[in-house]
Amino acid sequence: MKKFLCTVAIAAAAFIANAQMLTNAPVVSVKFGRALFLKNCAHCHGSDGHGDDGPDLHDLDWTDKEINDRIRKGKKGQMTSFAGKLKTTEIESIIAYLRTLK
Repeated sequence: MKKFLCTVAIAAAAFIANAQMLTNAPVVSVKFGRALFLKNCAHCHGSDGHGDDGPDLHDLDWTDKEINDRIRKGKKGQMTSFAGKLKTTEIESIIAYLRTLK
């Protein structure tokens, strides 16, 4: 039974990896998120996320949805909207990176 479950788990992982390669679906990653952050966010939030013109982004107590909404929609007079500029997976990668800022 244990051998069967291991085989199923390996097959499922291989299937998912293959599906991502076939569809070119980007994988959400902290490294990619950091690169996107440096390109799109650092000019206001600082290269280390401690803030400059924008607020410090360390230890955010916002949900991923709240962060996603703020990145997409921006906030009038405070933050530019990135709707149409960043893909969903890019925003998810930025969020993954932000979660590492402690």
